Amino acid sequence: MTAEPPLTGDERAELTWLRQENDFLRVQRDILLRVASGYAHDFEAVLRGERHH
Repeated sequence: MTAEPPLTGDERAELTWLRQENDFLRVQRDILLRVASGYAHDFEAVLRGERHH
C-alpha cells in the first residue's frame, strides 16, 4: 500500500469549500424536512376534518 501524496493548496481550498457546502446543505435539508413535515401534518388534519382555532 502506497501513501497518497499530500494535498495541493488548491485541493485543500476545495476540500474546505466542499465541507462548508455540505454543512450548509445539511442545514437546508433539515429546514425543508421540518417545513414538509408541518405541511404533511396540516394536510392530515384537513383530511380528518380538524380545524385550527
